[in-house]
Parts: sequence; C-alpha cells; structure tokens
Amino acid sequence: MIMKLGLLLIISFLCLTAKASSPPDEYMVKPNCRYRCGNVTIPFPFGIGDSCYLNVWYSVNCSVNMSSGAEKPFLNHTKLNLELLNVSLEHRTVEVNSPIASYDQRQGESNTSQPSIDLDKSPFLFSRLDNIFVVLGCGQAKLMDHENVWADCTSICNNSYPAQGRNGFNFCQTPIPSTDSYYLNNYLVGFTRGCEGNNYSNSTTHAFLVDRHWFSHNSTKPEDITRVKYAPLSLLWKTKSGDNASSDCNRIAYYNPMMGLYVHCSCSCPLRHEGNPYLPKGCDHGMHFFLDRL
Repeated sequence: MIMKLGLLLIISFLCLTAKASSPPDEYMVKPNCRYRCGNVTIPFPFGIGDSCYLNVWYSVNCSVNMSSGAEKPFLNHTKLNLELLNVSLEHRTVEVNSPIASYDQRQGESNTSQPSIDLDKSPFLFSRLDNIFVVLGCGQAKLMDHENVWADCTSICNNSYPAQGRNGFNFCQTPIPSTDSYYLNNYLVGFTRGCEGNNYSNSTTHAFLVDRHWFSHNSTKPEDITRVKYAPLSLLWKTKSGDNASSDCNRIAYYNPMMGLYVHCSCSCPLRHEGNPYLPKGCDHGMHFFLDRL
C-alpha cells in the first residue's frame, strides 16, 4: 500500500513538473500548407496558398524582398494588405503594422482628422484591451468613432525632460475606456492645432493606436517609431456566422448592431492537449503536462 502511494506521488510530481515542447509547426496548418513565412508562424485559420485558410480574409501572402531575399507575411485581402507580425491562437489576436497618423502644426488647418484602417465587414476588430492611444511630439489628438471621443491625449513640449520624456511631456499615452463594447472596426484620429507662439505651432504631432506591450518596451526611443511611420497594433478576430469553424470550438451566437450576426468562437484544446483547435482533430497530436494547466 505504501509502495503504491509512493508511486502515485512520484507520477503526480512528474506530471506537475514535466515540461513538454509544443507540437511541431506542421500540425498547426492544413496538410501540404506552409506554416512559416520569415520568422512568423502562420497557423490555421490563416494560411499561405489556396485552400490553406478559412476564408479570403485569412489569406496570407508571403512577400519576398528581391534584394535581400527576406520574407514578410501580409494579410492578403485587398482591403487590408497589412504586414503580419504575430498570430496568437490562444488570445485570437494578430499583431499587424499599422500606419501612424501625423499632423504638421505649421501647415495644417486648426482642426483635422485622419481615418484608420477600415475593418468594416471584415472579421477583424481593434481591441481596446490590448492597445493604447499614444501621442508623440507636442500637441493634442483624439481617438474618435464617428461623434464619440474614446480617448484624448495632450503632450506638452518641455526641454527639461529627456527626449523620450515622460507621460504628458513630449509624449502621452492613455488606455481606451471600457464600455459595453470593447472593440472598434474603424476610428478617426483628430488633431487640434496649438496656439500661435507656443511650442505646439512649430512641430509635427504623431498619434496612433499601438499594442500596449510593444510600446512599453519601445517607448524610450519614440524617434525610431515615427521614422518608420508604422507601429504594431493588435486586432482580434471573430468567426462570422456561416464560417466553417472546427467542431472543437464552442459557438455562442450574438448580435452586434455594428457587426451583424456573429458567432463568438471560443477555441481551446482539452486539458493536457496541445495543437490547433481550429483544425479538425487538431488537438490530437499528443498529451502534454503543464503546471499552470493542472
């Protein structure tokens, strides 16, 4: 009896401490499909090539730089054409490079606005939880959805602070308040010109939505961000009614006036299994034990 108890304790300990590797990348895609472009893994429902993706919105083009030979993935839909930086099946998010809005205070009108990427009728949405609104330089900018102002940020130029500044001086950042809806499918960045004679009127203001985790690691060099004119932001994807989602996904239908009828598809592999729940039998590639899943 004591020996059996000891054996059970040893097995339990091994289950708790065993660290297994993730399944090979080829198990994350459909058969005979590419699973990587450059250094980015492309799991289903995304895919490279015909019949490798869920629908046209998830089609990925692996672009090759003719001079360097480097590969970069892009969301291939003509309405998007965004560089794809990362795909998270766990959080149902993609990280993409998005253009940064800029406003020349010396030449601009007193008030102006610039539209975001238009995600209307696509399965993608801007996540208010994963992104923050940032203003670099001197000036004021607002994040708006039609007539609603979701975030407002003012940055004051002050030479007493280093170039990277601190929140409110030389740059500012603010979360997007949570309301009944945590997502946006488009927005406007509105700029307001500063008063003549102050630091605002002779500078360029940059404003953009950006992934909060990325910005926390890159905010010390804002000049590098504005130089490339793009910044990573997180989009969440929703499975729309009529999509052929895997049976491993739990479907909950709901209606959103902005999005129409959608199916919220919560996908995850069973306890101690790893794989891609968006694929038929995608979680059947082995059992894995992790401390945080027991």
